[in-house]
Amino acid sequence: MASPRSNTQMFALRQRPPELIELAGGRYRLARVFKHDFFAATCLYQIDVPATSPEAMPRVVVKFCRNQSFWGLPLDWIGRFLAGHEEAIYRTLRGLNGVPRWMGRISPTSCAVEYIDAKPLDHLPSPPVGFFNRLREIFDAIHARGVAYGDANKRSNILVSADGRPFLIDYQIAIRRRDELPWPVNAVLRRAVAYLAEKDLYHLYKHKRRLCPDEMTEEELVLSHRRSRLHRLHRRLTKPYRALRRAFLTRQYRKGRLLSPTAALEDHHQPEKAAWRRE
Repeated sequence: MASPRSNTQMFALRQRPPELIELAGGRYRLARVFKHDFFAATCLYQIDVPATSPEAMPRVVVKFCRNQSFWGLPLDWIGRFLAGHEEAIYRTLRGLNGVPRWMGRISPTSCAVEYIDAKPLDHLPSPPVGFFNRLREIFDAIHARGVAYGDANKRSNILVSADGRPFLIDYQIAIRRRDELPWPVNAVLRRAVAYLAEKDLYHLYKHKRRLCPDEMTEEELVLSHRRSRLHRLHRRLTKPYRALRRAFLTRQYRKGRLLSPTAALEDHHQPEKAAWRRE
């Protein structure tokens, strides 16, 4: 439990997620928390009471999106939006290899997907030979459905199974075409999806160049260095923000105020937090 000095407003949930949830006709018990940040707490639940539905699985990942206020401003609408957004993305990508299966909504601000028994790419020195070629096939299939992943720069979002298969998780900032919407919204979304799809491939080959340089082709090497003007502008504008944010989080952490309400369940290395924890 967070101490009285803890700044719980920096986290999506004020307290621990529910110990038990009902899903697909079964009951699941909270096992661990993978990540808990400002926007969501991503948790692992294990089956506690066997389910009668064939859709039930032994383990599921439940994302509890933000449901508490921030400095008095109600932000549960963000949680509802994020949960609905991920549901739409997962349903658009239904049936694709390398994409977790959608399991359902737990509440207006939370949803569940299939648990993938695999390790994040940032927990491995290098993936198996041919891994990035298989990952490219997943990106191609996702892009063909009109979706841009948009978060491939984080190695923690790329999983490697025991048999070397890739999986993509966490579609919180993915975007999709909405051909049913009127112009100019439709046109703007199409251009945004096309641009972010290019960035997906850039990050894919950037990771490959750094982890498996011997497998790179000349074309892939070019793609791994290709930054558009918009990309360079984005990096220039966001760099000061990231520095300020990291400094703020570091100060909060050193003062003992940045203690997650789920810290006791986060018993694993989280590279994304290491930057401001100075680990």
